[in-house]
Amino acid sequence: MKKVAVSSDSGTILPEMAQKYGFSMIPVPIIMDGKTYLDTEIDMDALYARLDSKENLPKTSTANLAEFTDFFSGLLADAEAILHISMSAQFSGHHNVAVQARKAVLEKLPDKRIEIVDSLTMGTGVGLIAIEAAQAAADGQDIDAVLSLVDRIMKDMNLFLARDTLFYQAEGGRIFEAKSWAEAESATSFRSVTEVDAATGGQLKPVARAKTVAQVLEKLVEITQERSQGQKLVGLICHTRAPERAAKLKEMLAAAADFDWLDIGEESASAAIHTGKGLIGYGFHVKMS
Repeated sequence: MKKVAVSSDSGTILPEMAQKYGFSMIPVPIIMDGKTYLDTEIDMDALYARLDSKENLPKTSTANLAEFTDFFSGLLADAEAILHISMSAQFSGHHNVAVQARKAVLEKLPDKRIEIVDSLTMGTGVGLIAIEAAQAAADGQDIDAVLSLVDRIMKDMNLFLARDTLFYQAEGGRIFEAKSWAEAESATSFRSVTEVDAATGGQLKPVARAKTVAQVLEKLVEITQERSQGQKLVGLICHTRAPERAAKLKEMLAAAADFDWLDIGEESASAAIHTGKGLIGYGFHVKMS
Protein backbone atom coordinates (compact mmCIF):
# COMPACT_ATOMS: atom_id res chain seq x y z
CA MET A 1 0.00 0.00 0.00
CA LYS A 2 1.36 3.43 -0.98
CA LYS A 3 1.75 6.21 1.56
CA VAL A 4 0.21 8.97 -0.56
CA ALA A 5 -2.06 8.99 -3.62
CA VAL A 6 -1.90 12.31 -5.49
CA SER A 7 -4.91 13.50 -7.46
CA SER A 8 -6.39 16.50 -9.25
CA ASP A 9 -9.36 17.24 -11.46
CA SER A 10 -9.00 16.49 -15.17
CA GLY A 11 -8.99 20.17 -16.18
CA THR A 12 -5.20 19.95 -16.21
CA ILE A 13 -3.50 17.74 -18.78
CA LEU A 14 -4.48 14.74 -20.89
CA PRO A 15 -4.95 11.45 -18.97
CA GLU A 16 -1.99 9.71 -20.56
CA MET A 17 0.42 12.33 -19.22
CA ALA A 18 -1.09 12.13 -15.71
CA GLN A 19 -0.68 8.36 -15.87
CA LYS A 20 2.93 8.76 -17.01
CA TYR A 21 3.73 10.88 -13.95
CA GLY A 22 1.72 8.84 -11.46
CA PHE A 23 -1.29 10.86 -10.36
CA SER A 24 -5.04 10.33 -10.73
CA MET A 25 -7.69 12.72 -12.04
CA ILE A 26 -11.42 12.96 -11.40
CA PRO A 27 -13.11 13.76 -14.74
CA VAL A 28 -14.66 17.17 -15.36
CA PRO A 29 -18.15 16.84 -16.91
CA ILE A 30 -18.66 18.56 -20.27
CA ILE A 31 -22.12 19.43 -21.56
CA MET A 32 -22.54 19.57 -25.33
CA ASP A 33 -25.82 19.45 -27.23
CA GLY A 34 -27.66 18.61 -24.02
CA LYS A 35 -25.52 15.53 -23.36
CA THR A 36 -22.92 15.08 -20.65
CA TYR A 37 -19.48 13.74 -21.54
CA LEU A 38 -16.41 13.16 -19.41
CA ASP A 39 -13.40 15.38 -19.99
CA THR A 40 -11.22 12.27 -20.22
CA GLU A 41 -13.39 10.48 -22.79
CA ILE A 42 -14.86 13.08 -25.15
CA ASP A 43 -13.98 13.00 -28.87
CA MET A 44 -11.38 15.76 -29.10
CA ASP A 45 -11.77 16.24 -32.88
CA ALA A 46 -15.52 16.79 -32.50
CA LEU A 47 -14.93 19.14 -29.60
CA TYR A 48 -12.44 21.30 -31.48
CA ALA A 49 -14.73 21.39 -34.52
CA ARG A 50 -17.50 22.79 -32.34
CA LEU A 51 -15.16 25.33 -30.76
CA ASP A 52 -13.99 26.46 -34.19
CA SER A 53 -17.61 27.18 -35.17
CA LYS A 54 -18.05 29.49 -32.13
CA GLU A 55 -21.71 28.45 -32.02
CA ASN A 56 -23.65 26.43 -29.44
CA LEU A 57 -20.47 26.15 -27.42
CA PRO A 58 -19.98 23.32 -24.92
CA LYS A 59 -19.84 24.09 -21.20
CA THR A 60 -17.94 22.56 -18.32
CA SER A 61 -19.66 21.41 -15.15
CA THR A 62 -18.55 20.05 -11.75
CA ALA A 63 -18.24 16.46 -10.55
CA ASN A 64 -20.88 15.89 -7.88
CA LEU A 65 -20.49 14.79 -4.27
CA ALA A 66 -21.20 11.11 -4.99
CA GLU A 67 -18.62 11.05 -7.80
CA PHE A 68 -15.97 12.66 -5.60
CA THR A 69 -16.79 10.31 -2.73
CA ASP A 70 -16.41 7.25 -4.97
CA PHE A 71 -13.20 8.67 -6.42
CA PHE A 72 -11.58 9.23 -3.02
CA SER A 73 -12.79 5.90 -1.66
CA GLY A 74 -11.27 4.10 -4.64
CA LEU A 75 -7.90 5.77 -4.15
CA LEU A 76 -7.87 4.92 -0.44
CA ALA A 77 -8.27 1.23 -1.21
CA ASP A 78 -4.57 1.30 -2.09
CA ALA A 79 -3.23 4.29 -0.13
CA GLU A 80 -2.92 5.53 3.42
CA ALA A 81 -3.63 9.14 2.43
CA ILE A 82 -4.71 11.36 -0.48
CA LEU A 83 -3.38 14.76 -1.49
CA HIS A 84 -5.92 16.30 -3.86
CA ILE A 85 -4.88 19.42 -5.76
CA SER A 86 -7.83 21.50 -6.97
CA MET A 87 -7.78 24.20 -9.59
CA SER A 88 -8.42 27.70 -8.22
CA ALA A 89 -11.78 27.88 -6.45
CA GLN A 90 -12.26 31.18 -8.29
CA PHE A 91 -12.84 29.18 -11.49
CA SER A 92 -14.48 25.96 -10.38
CA GLY A 93 -16.73 24.47 -7.73
CA HIS A 94 -14.57 21.35 -7.66
CA HIS A 95 -12.63 22.49 -4.61
CA ASN A 96 -15.73 22.94 -2.47
CA VAL A 97 -17.20 19.59 -3.53
CA ALA A 98 -13.88 17.90 -2.79
CA VAL A 99 -13.92 19.35 0.73
CA GLN A 100 -17.43 17.98 1.28
CA ALA A 101 -16.42 14.57 -0.08
CA ARG A 102 -13.41 14.49 2.22
CA LYS A 103 -15.66 14.82 5.25
CA ALA A 104 -18.03 12.11 4.01
CA VAL A 105 -15.26 9.64 3.23
CA LEU A 106 -13.35 10.14 6.49
CA GLU A 107 -16.49 9.56 8.52
CA LYS A 108 -16.44 6.01 7.12
CA LEU A 109 -12.64 5.65 7.03
CA PRO A 110 -11.38 7.51 10.12
CA ASP A 111 -7.96 5.83 9.98
CA LYS A 112 -7.23 7.43 6.59
CA ARG A 113 -6.25 10.98 5.71
CA ILE A 114 -7.29 13.31 2.89
CA GLU A 115 -5.83 16.77 2.29
CA ILE A 116 -7.50 19.15 -0.18
CA VAL A 117 -5.40 22.01 -1.57
CA ASP A 118 -6.70 25.00 -3.52
CA SER A 119 -3.76 25.48 -5.88
CA LEU A 120 -4.74 29.08 -6.78
CA THR A 121 -3.87 28.18 -10.36
CA MET A 122 -5.32 26.11 -13.18
CA GLY A 123 -4.55 23.85 -16.12
CA THR A 124 -0.82 23.50 -16.64
CA GLY A 125 -0.10 24.99 -13.21
CA VAL A 126 -2.13 22.31 -11.46
CA GLY A 127 -0.50 19.70 -13.66
CA LEU A 128 3.00 20.83 -12.72
CA ILE A 129 2.18 20.78 -9.00
CA ALA A 130 0.59 17.33 -9.28
CA ILE A 131 3.57 15.94 -11.21
CA GLU A 132 6.03 17.05 -8.55
CA ALA A 133 3.79 15.89 -5.70
CA ALA A 134 3.43 12.49 -7.34
CA GLN A 135 7.19 12.20 -7.78
CA ALA A 136 7.73 13.02 -4.10
CA ALA A 137 5.12 10.44 -3.10
CA ALA A 138 6.75 7.85 -5.35
CA ASP A 139 10.04 8.53 -3.56
CA GLY A 140 8.36 7.45 -0.32
CA GLN A 141 7.69 10.82 1.29
CA ASP A 142 4.73 10.91 3.68
CA ILE A 143 1.67 13.15 3.40
CA ASP A 144 3.10 15.95 5.54
CA ALA A 145 6.30 16.13 3.49
CA VAL A 146 4.43 16.13 0.19
CA LEU A 147 1.97 18.73 1.50
CA SER A 148 4.88 20.96 2.57
CA LEU A 149 6.45 20.65 -0.88
CA VAL A 150 3.17 21.58 -2.58
CA ASP A 151 2.77 24.61 -0.35
CA ARG A 152 6.25 25.87 -1.28
CA ILE A 153 5.66 25.26 -5.00
CA MET A 154 2.32 27.10 -4.93
CA LYS A 155 3.89 30.20 -3.40
CA ASP A 156 6.50 30.36 -6.17
CA MET A 157 4.33 29.19 -9.09
CA ASN A 158 4.15 31.35 -12.21
CA LEU A 159 1.36 30.23 -14.56
CA PHE A 160 0.82 32.02 -17.87
CA LEU A 161 -1.86 31.48 -20.50
CA ALA A 162 -0.92 32.74 -23.95
CA ARG A 163 -3.87 32.51 -26.30
CA ASP A 164 -4.96 33.68 -29.70
CA THR A 165 -8.26 34.96 -28.33
CA LEU A 166 -10.04 35.68 -25.04
CA PHE A 167 -13.38 34.94 -26.73
CA TYR A 168 -13.84 31.52 -25.11
CA GLN A 169 -12.83 32.69 -21.63
CA ALA A 170 -15.25 35.62 -21.90
CA GLU A 171 -18.05 33.31 -23.06
CA GLY A 172 -17.43 31.02 -20.11
CA GLY A 173 -17.30 33.88 -17.60
CA ARG A 174 -14.86 34.49 -14.73
CA ILE A 175 -12.55 36.58 -16.85
CA PHE A 176 -11.87 39.02 -14.00
CA GLU A 177 -9.36 41.79 -14.79
CA ALA A 178 -8.93 40.63 -18.41
CA LYS A 179 -12.50 41.68 -19.32
CA SER A 180 -11.42 44.97 -20.91
CA TRP A 181 -8.86 43.15 -23.05
CA ALA A 182 -11.51 40.71 -24.27
CA GLU A 183 -13.75 43.63 -25.23
CA ALA A 184 -10.96 45.42 -27.11
CA GLU A 185 -9.49 42.33 -28.73
CA SER A 186 -11.67 42.22 -31.88
CA ALA A 187 -10.81 45.81 -32.73
CA THR A 188 -7.07 45.58 -32.17
CA SER A 189 -6.35 41.93 -33.07
CA PHE A 190 -3.76 41.41 -30.33
CA ARG A 191 -2.82 38.23 -28.53
CA SER A 192 -2.93 38.18 -24.75
CA VAL A 193 -0.84 36.71 -21.97
CA THR A 194 -2.70 36.28 -18.69
CA GLU A 195 -1.57 34.93 -15.32
CA VAL A 196 -3.31 32.74 -12.70
CA ASP A 197 -1.39 31.82 -9.53
CA ALA A 198 -0.92 32.76 -5.89
CA ALA A 199 0.36 36.20 -6.89
CA THR A 200 -2.97 36.98 -8.60
CA GLY A 201 -5.08 35.46 -5.82
CA GLY A 202 -6.16 32.65 -8.11
CA GLN A 203 -7.83 35.05 -10.53
CA LEU A 204 -7.12 35.80 -14.18
CA LYS A 205 -4.87 38.85 -14.56
CA PRO A 206 -3.58 40.36 -17.84
CA VAL A 207 0.20 40.73 -17.92
CA ALA A 208 1.25 41.24 -21.55
CA ARG A 209 0.00 41.39 -25.11
CA ALA A 210 1.50 41.32 -28.58
CA LYS A 211 0.57 41.20 -32.24
CA THR A 212 2.29 37.96 -33.25
CA VAL A 213 2.88 34.51 -31.82
CA ALA A 214 6.65 35.09 -32.03
CA GLN A 215 6.31 38.23 -29.92
CA VAL A 216 4.21 36.38 -27.34
CA LEU A 217 6.83 33.65 -27.00
CA GLU A 218 9.54 36.27 -26.62
CA LYS A 219 7.56 37.94 -23.83
CA LEU A 220 7.22 34.62 -21.99
CA VAL A 221 10.99 34.17 -22.16
CA GLU A 222 11.57 37.74 -20.95
CA ILE A 223 9.19 37.27 -18.00
CA THR A 224 10.95 34.02 -17.10
CA GLN A 225 14.35 35.69 -17.08
CA GLU A 226 13.08 38.63 -15.01
CA ARG A 227 11.43 36.49 -12.36
CA SER A 228 13.94 33.66 -12.12
CA GLN A 229 16.98 35.86 -11.51
CA GLY A 230 19.28 33.13 -12.84
CA GLN A 231 18.03 30.43 -10.45
CA LYS A 232 17.48 26.82 -11.52
CA LEU A 233 13.89 26.23 -12.66
CA VAL A 234 11.30 23.51 -13.14
CA GLY A 235 8.64 23.99 -15.81
CA LEU A 236 5.82 22.56 -17.89
CA ILE A 237 4.43 23.74 -21.23
CA CYS A 238 1.02 22.55 -22.43
CA HIS A 239 -0.99 23.50 -25.50
CA THR A 240 -4.30 23.11 -27.32
CA ARG A 241 -3.48 21.77 -30.76
CA ALA A 242 -0.35 23.96 -30.99
CA PRO A 243 2.59 21.53 -30.65
CA GLU A 244 4.92 23.61 -32.83
CA ARG A 245 4.49 26.66 -30.60
CA ALA A 246 5.10 24.58 -27.49
CA ALA A 247 8.25 23.07 -28.97
CA LYS A 248 9.53 26.49 -30.06
CA LEU A 249 8.92 27.95 -26.59
CA LYS A 250 10.77 25.05 -24.98
CA GLU A 251 13.73 25.63 -27.31
CA MET A 252 13.77 29.36 -26.50
CA LEU A 253 13.48 28.82 -22.76
CA ALA A 254 16.21 26.18 -22.69
CA ALA A 255 18.57 28.65 -24.37
CA ALA A 256 17.66 31.58 -22.13
CA ALA A 257 17.19 30.11 -18.64
CA ASP A 258 18.54 27.32 -16.43
CA PHE A 259 15.93 24.54 -16.33
CA ASP A 260 16.47 21.41 -14.30
CA TRP A 261 13.34 19.95 -15.87
CA LEU A 262 11.02 21.20 -18.64
CA ASP A 263 8.42 19.03 -20.37
CA ILE A 264 5.67 19.47 -22.97
CA GLY A 265 2.12 18.11 -22.80
CA GLU A 266 -1.37 18.79 -24.11
CA GLU A 267 -4.15 20.58 -22.27
CA SER A 268 -7.37 18.76 -21.40
CA ALA A 269 -10.70 19.00 -23.19
CA SER A 270 -12.18 21.22 -20.50
CA ALA A 271 -9.22 23.60 -20.78
CA ALA A 272 -9.77 23.78 -24.54
CA ILE A 273 -13.39 24.83 -24.00
CA HIS A 274 -12.20 27.97 -22.24
CA THR A 275 -9.40 28.78 -24.69
CA GLY A 276 -9.97 27.30 -28.15
CA LYS A 277 -7.02 26.25 -30.29
CA GLY A 278 -3.64 27.88 -30.03
CA LEU A 279 -3.27 28.09 -26.26
CA ILE A 280 0.13 27.86 -24.62
CA GLY A 281 -0.12 27.18 -20.90
CA TYR A 282 3.28 27.66 -19.29
CA GLY A 283 4.08 27.15 -15.64
CA PHE A 284 7.42 27.40 -13.86
CA HIS A 285 8.95 27.90 -10.44
CA VAL A 286 12.36 27.86 -8.83
CA LYS A 287 13.52 24.30 -8.16
CA MET A 288 12.83 23.26 -4.59
CA SER A 289 15.89 22.08 -2.66
